[in-house]
Amino acid sequence: MTSRSQHAPTASLLNRLWSLIPSGGSLPESVWRARHRFLVGLTFFHVVIIALVAFLVAKRWELSLWAPFDDDNGLHMLSEALVVGLFGLLACWRRAGRTLQATFVGFGLMSSSAILVHLSGGYIELHFHFFVMLTFLALCQDWIPYGLAVAFVAVHHGVVGVIYPESVYNHPAAFNAPWTWAGIHAFFVLWSCVGSVVAWRFNERAFAQTSLILQAAGEGIFGVDPEGHITFINPAAAAILGVNARGVVGRKLGQVVQHLATDGTRLPDDSSPLLAPLKNGQAEHAADQIFGRMDGSYVPVDYVSTPMVEREQLTGVVVSFNDITARHRSEAALQQSHRMLEDTLKQLKTTQQQMLQQERLRAMGQMASGIAHDFNNSLSPIVGFAELLMKNPNLPSETTQSYAQLINTAALDAASVIRRLRELYRDRSEGVIGDPVDLKRCIEEVVAMTQPRWKNQALGQGIAIRMDTLVDDVPKFPGDPAGIREMLGNLIFNAVDAMPRGGTITVRARRDGSGIRLEVADTGTGMSDEVRLHCLEPFFTTKGQHGTGLGLSLVHTTIQRHGGSLEIESQEGRGSTFIVRLPLLDQPSSETAGADSPESMRPLHILLVDDDPMVRASVFAQLSTQSHIVDSATNGREGLDRFTESRFDLVVTDRAMPEMGGDQLAAAIERLSPDTPVIMLTGFGDLMGAKGEQPPGVDAVVSKPVTFDALSTAIAKVMRPQPTASR
Repeated sequence: MTSRSQHAPTASLLNRLWSLIPSGGSLPESVWRARHRFLVGLTFFHVVIIALVAFLVAKRWELSLWAPFDDDNGLHMLSEALVVGLFGLLACWRRAGRTLQATFVGFGLMSSSAILVHLSGGYIELHFHFFVMLTFLALCQDWIPYGLAVAFVAVHHGVVGVIYPESVYNHPAAFNAPWTWAGIHAFFVLWSCVGSVVAWRFNERAFAQTSLILQAAGEGIFGVDPEGHITFINPAAAAILGVNARGVVGRKLGQVVQHLATDGTRLPDDSSPLLAPLKNGQAEHAADQIFGRMDGSYVPVDYVSTPMVEREQLTGVVVSFNDITARHRSEAALQQSHRMLEDTLKQLKTTQQQMLQQERLRAMGQMASGIAHDFNNSLSPIVGFAELLMKNPNLPSETTQSYAQLINTAALDAASVIRRLRELYRDRSEGVIGDPVDLKRCIEEVVAMTQPRWKNQALGQGIAIRMDTLVDDVPKFPGDPAGIREMLGNLIFNAVDAMPRGGTITVRARRDGSGIRLEVADTGTGMSDEVRLHCLEPFFTTKGQHGTGLGLSLVHTTIQRHGGSLEIESQEGRGSTFIVRLPLLDQPSSETAGADSPESMRPLHILLVDDDPMVRASVFAQLSTQSHIVDSATNGREGLDRFTESRFDLVVTDRAMPEMGGDQLAAAIERLSPDTPVIMLTGFGDLMGAKGEQPPGVDAVVSKPVTFDALSTAIAKVMRPQPTASR
């Protein structure tokens, strides 16, 4: 244990010292090539220098077989320059590899040092040429050529300098003690090597850090020099572009990657935005661009092209880019999911509308049975009293008048029932809030329409349900009367379902501050807190297959449309109370007519057009009793012919007729005589009024059945002098 602890500091020290030794061979290809070109150039520079020295110091120039071996012959000196030149040429052989090329250039430089020392006669200062060349050779950062160069110096000084000191040194001290001088030179070589190796290590560490950053970067990065050649490329860029990182260094940009325009055409290198910083010195940012690979495929990218500036000189650009293929796929998938979601929402909305329609139809079916019951009740006195009048024509006038009054009242009641029936299928699109709502009347109508469910059907099952209504005189408010009736019907049906053993339903309405408070209470089974919290959610039901879960949801939606609120009070076994609060919106005061009752007017010449003989006869009689002169026609075509043959003050027409309807007749009359008013009689008058529908050329609409007062009021309205304005 003690031995290990003693050796640990030593091993740590050795490891630290070893970490100071450069590994060699780690230079980037572009950097190594640039340095190698410099050293090759330096080698050929020495070839020229040696040749020039030959012409300066050669004692003779003789051409013979022994001339290359004669130190004083100029041909000998030129042959030495050729040797250096041969090493320079071998150093240019790229297939030899980096190490062998560096070795050739090392031998060329060391040989030039030895030749210069030899030509100078061993001049001591020229020995430093070896040290300088060793420093230059360290630029290759390769141990093999560097070690061989050091060995060359050792052989030159240690072997040749000892055996032939006169060829290495030029002073007697070195001749007498060659080993001593070899040691002195070795000392200088050693420190020259130490300095070079230290610089080498620092340089290698800096390049290693840069290389690690480039290799670790997830985005592609490559450099381009001012001539458009690739200077470096990181693994990520090589992988994205599908190229070999070492093989593309030094090649033109267009031979490695092609910048494509949006239409797929290739952009020339000189006009590519990638190299724009070489012209303007500004960084270039671009998104959703296309890079073409050399195999013909392409890749979508976002890139940034940044200028490289060194000592205020533009030395190239660095391009960093990201492959956004995955992003495009994600965007496409997201768009597809969005489309699928939209389709699903449309289907869900359609299904929800269908369910809502089914719920409305279910409620309508239940209400329609009540309307049919009331309609039959209204027809009974009409038929009964009419039969009495026909069988007893000599009844006293008072009795006859009484029976006629009862028949008229029953007929008006039947018309009211029909209007309630129309409300069931009336279009009530969301947002149509503005008709005056008489809440008291709505409650009375809904109680009557739902009576078959809470009374007749319940009694048939042996269940007694009582209906109490406590309604104060609440003001009218703008809203959707049909929606209010539907809401009340759903609340009453819900109360009936909550009382399987019978009970009492109480409907209350009163003014509450600036709004109206409407309550529908029952004495049924009540709800738990959990059911109460979820009962307004669509499709939530406690009735199993007998319920859709949309009744209370429709109630809540209607209340929200009217800007109101809904509160539910309920306890299990003690019933439930639904409290609806509706705001009283400000209403513009309605203009009062100049005269509510028909004014006495002069007799008019009136054209009456209706295809139903009974209706035509009834209206003919009503108009005649007012001293009007009436001509009649059985359809629109006949009516138009009569209108063109005579002059009429007023036209009264049905809407749905054969050959020509009332709409076409009114339009034709407006073209022929714009000042002649037209009154339209139709069984759809209530719906037309609710929708604001009035055909062109029609001045007033009267709903069937036509009453004397309604017809007289319409005539007074259309014949009243109008302000100066075209109809």
